[in-house]
Amino acid sequence: MKRYNKRQVMKDAHRLYNNDFQRRGRSWSECLRAAWSWERDAVKVFEEKAARLDAMIAASWKAHNERKEAKTNENWYKGIDSETLSYAMGYGRGNNFYCGD
Repeated sequence: MKRYNKRQVMKDAHRLYNNDFQRRGRSWSECLRAAWSWERDAVKVFEEKAARLDAMIAASWKAHNERKEAKTNENWYKGIDSETLSYAMGYGRGNNFYCGD
C-alpha cells in the first residue's frame, strides 16, 4: 500500500496558495490538487529508485557469489608438490604442526 506524506502535501498546497507568483490565479482546490499530484509523483519515483537499488544489490551479490565460486573451483595449487604447499600454508618443514603467526 502506498503511503503518502499528508503533512508535506498540505505544506506544499499552502506554500503554493500563499505565493502569488506561483499561484497564478489558482483556487485553493487547484493548489491542493497540484500538491497531491506532486506527492504521487514523488512516491512513484521513490518506489522506482528502491526497485532499481534492490535489483542492483541482487546483481552485485550474484556476481560476488560467482567470483567466489570461480575462485574455489580453480586449481591454484596445480604444479606444486605437497611439501611446498604445506610449507606455504604454514605447516613448517614436514612436521605437520602449524608454525605460522
